[in-house]
Amino acid sequence: MDKTRVTNEYLKYRDNFLKYTNRDMNLELQNDEQIYMAVFDIPTKSGIVYGQTKTLALLFGLNTHLYFGNGNVITDLEKNKDVKQAMQSLFISSPQILGKMKLISEYEYYENQNIRAYLKTRKGIYFKEIHNQCKEERFLIMLMENILVAISKHL
Repeated sequence: MDKTRVTNEYLKYRDNFLKYTNRDMNLELQNDEQIYMAVFDIPTKSGIVYGQTKTLALLFGLNTHLYFGNGNVITDLEKNKDVKQAMQSLFISSPQILGKMKLISEYEYYENQNIRAYLKTRKGIYFKEIHNQCKEERFLIMLMENILVAISKHL
């Protein structure tokens, strides 16, 4: 896998976030479909070194972060009420998409032109590379984009 298009700092932030568990945050989950973490690897067209990707990382009720391929990080985005509302909407609505996703054990970063979605539940991490081919994929992208729009208004 070619990781040269992102920095080691980026990979560390992303990996640490994905390793975080509901037990680490003392969150008791109500069922196996309750999502408490969402991570989206989002390809970005850029001529800037390490500028080809960003990751939106969401932790239920706690954190909204943006990680950039160059190692830059924006945190505390959840403090904006519109961002927090959009994040909560994603967590409430996204369990209906799990049936179109695959339960995985490996979540190593890889370069791709498609958005990669990782939704974490008590059972583990569900993964989907988004090709925009079904209504569930379009719905998940809409939920993610609502968060990004709220963030862009905040920044």
